[in-house]
Amino acid sequence: MLKRLASLMGAVVSLFLGLSLAGCAPAEATPSSTPYPTIDAKLIPSAAPDDAIAVSTTDFDAKFGIYAFKAGTGSAWCSIDTKNKFVICEQNEADAMYTPIPTPNDCYGSFGYQLELDAAKPATGDIAHFNCSGSYYTDPTNLATLSDHQKIVAAGFTCWVQKITARCDNESGNYIALGPDAWALGN
Repeated sequence: MLKRLASLMGAVVSLFLGLSLAGCAPAEATPSSTPYPTIDAKLIPSAAPDDAIAVSTTDFDAKFGIYAFKAGTGSAWCSIDTKNKFVICEQNEADAMYTPIPTPNDCYGSFGYQLELDAAKPATGDIAHFNCSGSYYTDPTNLATLSDHQKIVAAGFTCWVQKITARCDNESGNYIALGPDAWALGN
């Protein structure tokens, strides 16, 4: 009888633990069928101003073939990688004021806060796209500031700042833009 009671208690404890721990397992991500939220077009820089001042790339040299800058007094920053021929603009999730971007089911990092623009069409995917990221591409702590009405040109990319939003274009006219209030992908 005691053996049977002990066996029953063991089964109850196992069942209780199994049900309790099941709530701790990470939920499986569901595919997003929701399109990206829309952004007011007035918040997205449309073209570099005619009077934008070209800055010296040496002032923005982050070493290892990367030129990087903070976007005005805003929270975004961008890095032009001259060796790998892409630009990444990023910001801290907490600084984003726009509607969160639906995370794809294969992304287990942060999504919607790091945009990439390639110089040419990659083998798969879009030329301008969001990255699933586990960390920042560039540490923004000591970056120089690219101010409103300034632009930097390097490795076939032109980046400029409109108030607190950065925009970078490649030579084909594709672009990305990022600031606390707005993002844009120009494929």
